[in-house]
Amino acid sequence: MRKISVVGLIILLLSCSKDDAALTAVDATILDFLATTNVDSATADASGIYYYSIVENPTGTAVGTESVVSIYYTLSDLGGNLIASYQRADGDSLTLKQGVSAVYPVGLDLGLAFMREGETFNIIVPPSLGYQDLTSGAIDPNLISLLQVEVVNVQDESSVFAQEATDITNYIASQNLNDTIANPLNTVTTFTSGVAYKRIAKGFGPLAVNGETIVLNYDAFYLDNTTFDSKANFEYVLGSNEPRPLVPGFEFGLTIMQPNEQALFIVPSSQGYRESALVIPSSIISDLIEDAIIPDYVLNVPPYTTIAFDVIRFD
Repeated sequence: MRKISVVGLIILLLSCSKDDAALTAVDATILDFLATTNVDSATADASGIYYYSIVENPTGTAVGTESVVSIYYTLSDLGGNLIASYQRADGDSLTLKQGVSAVYPVGLDLGLAFMREGETFNIIVPPSLGYQDLTSGAIDPNLISLLQVEVVNVQDESSVFAQEATDITNYIASQNLNDTIANPLNTVTTFTSGVAYKRIAKGFGPLAVNGETIVLNYDAFYLDNTTFDSKANFEYVLGSNEPRPLVPGFEFGLTIMQPNEQALFIVPSSQGYRESALVIPSSIISDLIEDAIIPDYVLNVPPYTTIAFDVIRFD
């Protein structure tokens, strides 16, 4: 990593060989942008991104590898044409885990590593670290992206999980789940993993063992009670990840259900999808799933989201 002036960039470009023609063309475009926007200096990272500060906060918490970071952003091209934006008027800040390949485009993840809480940077992302592998055409694969990113919060993952535990406690109270008159049968059991389990209808018979096929209906929802997935007569071979892997909290719940039982599993992200993935802009998530760049659960479950399952197990 090196901080270089516009003059330094010119020298860098002149030193490139003909074999670096493609890289030189990208650098030349970025150089022209920096000159025309009167940016006196920028940092060129060895990865290929360029970045410079708009708002600095030297005393803010630095983003570290595996920090949980909350951001707002605008995405545009170097001509100033807006492609996407997410600001305070759009809702709560977006949450991601830095440095674990859970952010798309990659250039954003790389740029965040140089930021602190309370800072705003412009991050210039070359196509190779941007949208080059997006085949749908939703965004030009040759786009040199300009991401203006504001970091509003930096915390460690344990703090996020602690807040989720509080959210689960509050949800149990708000839904009167420990009131066995309003919500028979049992009160909620919260396990050391953080999974909360509420039996709704009693079952009879032995618990399932690994290798046994379980047939069930389920509804999956967020803690605002919005359903995002439902399955009827879903067959799962316990302990096998067949026909598809289940999140640990869901599979654990199945191991303590009797046949014909109905139960509610409340699953913190530590036993669910954890950091999932953050995609910018969110409008291309379906395209990335189709291209097998990200897993399909990203479509429904944002990073660090507590989810719940209302499950009926059959004989």
